[in-house]
Amino acid sequence: MKIINVLTNPYTIIISFFIIIISGEHVGNFYITYLLLALPHFSIYAITALAGIVLILITFHSKKTAVSVSEPILNLLGVLLMLASIFTFFYTDYEHYNYGTFYQLVPQITLILFLLIALTTIVAAIIKIYKTVGKKSSNGLNIWK
Repeated sequence: MKIINVLTNPYTIIISFFIIIISGEHVGNFYITYLLLALPHFSIYAITALAGIVLILITFHSKKTAVSVSEPILNLLGVLLMLASIFTFFYTDYEHYNYGTFYQLVPQITLILFLLIALTTIVAAIIKIYKTVGKKSSNGLNIWK
């Protein structure tokens, strides 16, 4: 169970997202570099990445007073936005300049690492939503009925 807590930690997700290596035809770099260069131009992949990171950090640092469904839903939404950012980055690359990422081993490893951590976080969030919504309310009635 401890490894799940490490894998679903927001900082683990964000760091693994930032260290994805993008390999171009001539030069490669970390994904955070591409995000920082695209933010002044308001690129859609940079905006979705920033929105996902902000959602994850807000839910992690908010005060948790009671069991709530909103925390896992916002975590799930944040991870999905980060995945959408990666997808949009490669999908809008019409010249296929960054497709070397899919043919070289180290960029593939960093991409797969992020995808595995994201998948773990998505599954953990869905389980947490199910457990939270499935709990009985204070008057003894089940929410699902």
